[in-house]
Amino acid sequence: MCKLKPAAIFSDNMVLQHGKPVPVWGWGSGTICVKWESGSVNFKTETVAENGYWGLSLPPLPACLKGELVITDGTDEIRLKNAVTGDVWFAGGQSNMEMELINCKNGEAELAACTCSEASSTCSEASSTNENIRFYQVVKRAVIDEDYLREEAASRWQICSPDTAAMLSAVAFFFARKINADLDIPVGIINCSWGGTSISTWMSREQLEKTRAGQRFIDDYNTLIGGKSDEQYNAEMENHNAKWREWDSRVRARKEKEPGVSIEVLNRECGKSPWPQPAGKTSPYCPTNLHTARILRAAPFALKGFLYYQGEEDAPLRNADYREMMYYLITQWRRDWHDNTLPFLFVQLPMFISRDEMESSNQSGIPPEDWCFMREAQYLASLDNANTGLAVIIDCGEFDNIHPLDKQTVGFRLALHALKKVYGKEIAADGPVFSYATTEGSTLRLRFSNAECGIEFRGNKGDIYACFEVSGGDNHYYPAKAEIDGNDVVLSSEHVTQPKLARYAWYKFGPTPLFAKNGLPAMPFRMG
Repeated sequence: MCKLKPAAIFSDNMVLQHGKPVPVWGWGSGTICVKWESGSVNFKTETVAENGYWGLSLPPLPACLKGELVITDGTDEIRLKNAVTGDVWFAGGQSNMEMELINCKNGEAELAACTCSEASSTCSEASSTNENIRFYQVVKRAVIDEDYLREEAASRWQICSPDTAAMLSAVAFFFARKINADLDIPVGIINCSWGGTSISTWMSREQLEKTRAGQRFIDDYNTLIGGKSDEQYNAEMENHNAKWREWDSRVRARKEKEPGVSIEVLNRECGKSPWPQPAGKTSPYCPTNLHTARILRAAPFALKGFLYYQGEEDAPLRNADYREMMYYLITQWRRDWHDNTLPFLFVQLPMFISRDEMESSNQSGIPPEDWCFMREAQYLASLDNANTGLAVIIDCGEFDNIHPLDKQTVGFRLALHALKKVYGKEIAADGPVFSYATTEGSTLRLRFSNAECGIEFRGNKGDIYACFEVSGGDNHYYPAKAEIDGNDVVLSSEHVTQPKLARYAWYKFGPTPLFAKNGLPAMPFRMG
């Protein structure tokens, strides 16, 4: 007889998705009955376990119920208590999605006030927990082994509080806080990100091998591994981890001396984080590993949609493939959850350049454009795929810091997309997006969608003139004078008598002064 056990993601304090069938699965034998009990609202379904595994679906549950999920095989009974019905969002990506609440801008204050439904600056009274924001952390391991299974068995849904939420994704928390505040519905976050990961780690081998772009990720990583054995990889990782601990110790000591010390100073005085890690078949950076060890451990837990923030790792060498890869990723995850309409909200990369890159660019006179191409690929991917939203955070970057601390804005803008595109609220979620241009003598008039509320420049004039460029069509671009005329921008340059092409904020790091009057930034673009 196989002992009755649900999948680890089902625990006390969980959030179950309302309004759609709720898959429940696990291990056991005989006839398995699953019941949702919440006062007079009760649902029940049952199935027969086969080969020790069972899976079934509860019918759609109403929102905002508190109750218990009861699982029984006629002999044993498991009661999962204090569950609620609401909206569940899956948060994935790399380090900027992973950045913990405690480590973001004003992290300690935000954590102390995380029991409030509004921002910390407006919350004067806080209880010890926020029952309406809950989260589950998928085990952060790249290989399913005994250690993995032991950690997974101990994993639990957590109710948001200063004692539990320090390591919760800051972006996901601020998203959940906005959704909960506006809709008054419990929000659950399945937290599943890993710093430094490529998009290829989050897809199956079958998906990657279907395409030339995906196969390139596999082939290139195999080249890095070479003939290395798992034992050699483990030894290299021990050495790497020792170096990382030394670096981390220096950083912690420096931060203790000066809590607000800038990333620039840390890089200069403590050295940069040891990166990249050694390559190996069991590495979290090996294509497909995290899909197997993390995505498939959460799917198909019923969701409202996905949140995704990734691209930094793939920008330098993979930006040409990224639009295509995003299509495969979105398709993969929707397939894993058996729902090809699940909303997929993701983040466009902000401004960023390292000090080394800036100095190298100044010496060579060739500015790096990899992040420009990546932002463009992300925008095009948002057009390729239905039920998506792209949060533009071009104004949130930091010089020499690939991990900007302002995660409040990121979560808020993702929430705007959810409120508009998923929940049907009549609000603005997108800032101005270039639509088309017309040549008017020696000027070029740019027209924008999402500019109905009006547009404006923010910042000084030097920034405004530095961020727009025009070309006569020969691929030579010159800085342009920019003026707002109604909801259009009119460009001119003494170097181009008949401008045909334009671009805005087409650099890895620089000013981004064009905004809608509602505060949402214009998306960077190039014509042609």
